[in-house]
Amino acid sequence: MSISVWPIISADELKKEEDLSIERELAWLLESLQETLVSLKSGLEDCYALLAPIEPGSTLVMSSPRSESLKGHVTRVGTQIVKGSLHLRLKTHAPLHLVLSPTSTLPLQPLVSLRTLLNESLDCIDVTRWTGDKNSASFISGQLRLLHSILTEAKNQLKGQNLLAPNGGHDPETSWHTSPLAAEAFDPPLPSQVSLNLTISDASLIMTIRVLEPANVTPNLGTRLAFAIGAQRRLEHDEMDEIFKYNGAEVRVVEKLRVESADPSLMAAMAKLAALEHTVQLARNCLVAVMGGDDTDLE
Repeated sequence: MSISVWPIISADELKKEEDLSIERELAWLLESLQETLVSLKSGLEDCYALLAPIEPGSTLVMSSPRSESLKGHVTRVGTQIVKGSLHLRLKTHAPLHLVLSPTSTLPLQPLVSLRTLLNESLDCIDVTRWTGDKNSASFISGQLRLLHSILTEAKNQLKGQNLLAPNGGHDPETSWHTSPLAAEAFDPPLPSQVSLNLTISDASLIMTIRVLEPANVTPNLGTRLAFAIGAQRRLEHDEMDEIFKYNGAEVRVVEKLRVESADPSLMAAMAKLAALEHTVQLARNCLVAVMGGDDTDLE
């Protein structure tokens, strides 16, 4: 079975008709993409609303599973922690009860970056719809590529993929010791040998508490003997053999506790961003196909 044009026309006429057909299809696609951009803007505004600093915010339980090491809760409003009460019973430190000072807030840098990226996405859509030539396939293609890259970065802020370097090591730009929280943010102030860090991963609030000691401290004879005969064990964790620069001094991490709490609003935002990213990718695929490009145009 074969498909042919009837009545038969010349090759030149056939090529001309094919070009006209592609032009009409491209014009229709560019027009329909304007509706897609309106839908994308609405979805981005929904994501923005989920990060809005609206009271009472999200109260998240921060408790260590199957132990009394950490019990408490924090309240997130927008991109900041505004309330918190934590009871700590660590193995290498005296019990602590920390309360976030009423005059202090703890910023969540991934969410700050996320709001900036959402603003950039909304600006990108406005430029695409109102500033540039909406009938230019190359312009629309370039804008969709830019929008897709922004949405991917925004989603990764909630996934926490920037927490680890490609080789599995700690990324120095996001490490806990490069920008520690102010001790005065808590009442009573956070002890100098205790570090508390907050970040976002998989749409969950991650709290990591570390007990520190100077790097030049060596165990006394009794401690070394206890280690040797097995009467005492070192607390094993992924940072036990590393040395960090913390508040101007070299320190080791004696004890490390990591607790996470899923945030429903952030989970909804991440799902919406994934859907928006997929929608933009489909639009790019369609536009590249009609323009006669290949997979390299989607990189």
